[in-house]
Amino acid sequence: MLNGYALRTPRRIDPDAQTELALKAFAGNGFLLLVGDRQVTDLDEEIELLMGTEVTFLKLVALVGG
Repeated sequence: MLNGYALRTPRRIDPDAQTELALKAFAGNGFLLLVGDRQVTDLDEEIELLMGTEVTFLKLVALVGG
């Protein structure tokens, strides 16, 4: 529920389907992936995650009327 919402009725989520959706969204610039102070632009890029490294998924949405 962190940064999201609670489902009213529990349901099974297919991790393979969700992975495919996330990969397509990343490829289509649906969100930015920020690790520490830099943006990850390639999912094959190796990154070092140390204790305290902040990882942010930033969803991009189109503005209406602008």
